[in-house]
Amino acid sequence: MLANAIGVCPAIAQEDEPSAPASKEDATDSYDAEFEELDEVIMTVTATRIPRSIQDVAIKTEVMTNEDFFVANANNVGQALELFNGIRMENNCQNCGTAEIQLLGLPGNYNELLIDGQQLFTGLASVYGIDQIPTIFVDRIEVVKGGGSALYGPGAVAGVINLIPREPFQDELKLSYDYMSIKGSPSQNLEFLGSLVSPSLTEKVSAYGSGTLQASADLNNDNYTDLSQLEDGVAGFYAWSNPFENTQLRVNYQYLYEDRRGGNLLDSPAWQANIAEGLRTNYQWGGLQWIQKVNDEFDFEIDGSFVYLDRFSFYGGSGTENIDPSLVDLSAGTYNGVAAGSAATGGTDAAVANTIFGQGTVDGDAVAGTLNQYGNSDETAFFLDSQFNYDLGDIFMGQHIITWGVQYESDEIQDYNNNFQGQRLSTLHDSRFENVGGYLQDLWIVDPSLEFTLGFRVDKANTLSDVVVSPRAAVRYTASEEWTLRGSFSTGFLAPQVFDEDLHVDNLGGTPVDTFNDPNLKEERSYSFSVGFDYSPHALDHKVVTSVQLFYTILQDSFDLTTPQANPNRPGRDFVTRFNTSGSTVIGAEWTTNWQPTRDFSLEAGLAYVQARFDDDQELATGIFSRHYNKVPDLSGVIQANYENPETFNAFAALLWTGSMKVAREAPTPAVINSQNFVVVNIGLSKSFEVGQSVITPKVGIQNLFDSFQDDLQSGPDRDSDFVYGPRLPRTYYAGCEIAF
Repeated sequence: MLANAIGVCPAIAQEDEPSAPASKEDATDSYDAEFEELDEVIMTVTATRIPRSIQDVAIKTEVMTNEDFFVANANNVGQALELFNGIRMENNCQNCGTAEIQLLGLPGNYNELLIDGQQLFTGLASVYGIDQIPTIFVDRIEVVKGGGSALYGPGAVAGVINLIPREPFQDELKLSYDYMSIKGSPSQNLEFLGSLVSPSLTEKVSAYGSGTLQASADLNNDNYTDLSQLEDGVAGFYAWSNPFENTQLRVNYQYLYEDRRGGNLLDSPAWQANIAEGLRTNYQWGGLQWIQKVNDEFDFEIDGSFVYLDRFSFYGGSGTENIDPSLVDLSAGTYNGVAAGSAATGGTDAAVANTIFGQGTVDGDAVAGTLNQYGNSDETAFFLDSQFNYDLGDIFMGQHIITWGVQYESDEIQDYNNNFQGQRLSTLHDSRFENVGGYLQDLWIVDPSLEFTLGFRVDKANTLSDVVVSPRAAVRYTASEEWTLRGSFSTGFLAPQVFDEDLHVDNLGGTPVDTFNDPNLKEERSYSFSVGFDYSPHALDHKVVTSVQLFYTILQDSFDLTTPQANPNRPGRDFVTRFNTSGSTVIGAEWTTNWQPTRDFSLEAGLAYVQARFDDDQELATGIFSRHYNKVPDLSGVIQANYENPETFNAFAALLWTGSMKVAREAPTPAVINSQNFVVVNIGLSKSFEVGQSVITPKVGIQNLFDSFQDDLQSGPDRDSDFVYGPRLPRTYYAGCEIAF
């Protein structure tokens, strides 16, 4: 259930932290206690960087826990985020399955994704990474919507998503296996989590891993994939050490390998396919955190982390020209004895030769050559973060907790176009983004019913000539045990840099489409206002909580992309350019109600309205203009019901509604359509059995029960791979089992 967090998040782990239940009876007792004391254990750290009760924090924060992920069969972060009201996961490629997170109706590069407060998810990593992070090691996900640059720097325009790892308090081992049938295409996922804890609870380590094998799916029977073929493996660990009474050290590391392929002729080399998008990724991150309590008034935290990612890719294909590999002579540069280089007519051997070797023209158009559509991308990023907290006590109309710190980010990306032998043909991106920021915050607690959060941050990025100042202010007033009122003003900014979508090369009928920044691109600024309330009536014993949030965001110099055009410097490749528009405005409202009448049953319902519009008409598709953002619905909603009882069974049901939206396409002819509405229904059932010292929990379910899915997927080699929208999966059956020792 939303905001049903378990466990606290202290700066220094306390030795009297309760252990997890060791048996079914203990689990039942713990479950009773958790229900009775629910309000006391819901904690959040993301909104203020200080552990605070979710009821007390001035900035609206939403939380979901690991238990929610398990019962909903959300094995990765992308699936888990779909459970939040007002958050959408949008598929952006029919070939390779890249996706983005939409917050407040804004695309993925407008939000900041953190792991335990660390920026381990940047640039190249975020192109496909949301589906690569397993939830088995995540204790909870915290979401703060609205500008967050005052604390987290550039990128936190629409909000911040923070994945909090699960800290163990006893030895444990979990193994899980899931099998899914996605419209008949099999997918398998294996996960493990193992933890060792010293008797004194001062030393802890958790190791985790996952592996996925997913077959491709052709949903419209055109012999081209609509869901990519995927193989990945993840291994990582988190370690906590308390060498001294008030000192904690945390170390983490993760390695990920992924191989994905989409298009057609998946068993052949990519250069022989009509359309192919293939990627082989090695992704590593790691971090070290030092948390020190100096005395009751003063504590600090110093973090360092890194990201290294290496990716080999293929984006392109032969389009409508069909290649017979037996007729290709690579050493002679011929196809069926015909040399490349002429002005060829489509469908001839000369056209195929030109298409393979990248010489001459086909029907008057330059060709890149399928042998020349390979790529290699490298990203190396380093982050340093410091945070200092000082409790001044009651010095001026209440208690003041001052937080300040300095952050440094360095992100270097090289992106090259290679041929099939690995020889470098050109450099697509070679950039280094650096940013230094300092922030100051005053958490002013006037009394238990009234508090203010005031702060600002100053940033200097190497891509900007001036510093950027990002202020923020928020207030929380608890009028009674029933009513809590909140209001906030926040700011954010997006500095020019290489963004995640720049490193996903679009594929338009086999022609690669690169993305570049306009040389005069300047930062995009956001100003967000929000007001809202939480209402929990006495008459219903505070078992119902209704929340309403209204927000208004102004974006100055907001980014947009031109429509594709031929690249004169790279024959056979198209390009789009990111530029500044006059601005845009986002107006919205979110309503959420949670009802938990018993310890076993909870119900959540939510509705989100988001009107995201450019101030002036923009070219969504060639020759077609609109103020609408592409693939952003005005309305969406969610209803979720949970029944969790360790003595009987667990059940889950959800309805996810996506309203109509504007969707642009470039093929077969440019158009902007109004999509259909989508209603996705998910159901799941699980049951725990105690066998000796272990607990076995089998589960079954159906995702997208009524197969509410895009019904106009494009077909054939000349399709526009960006023309995908709506739910990410068609009807999917799953069955699995978890074993906990």
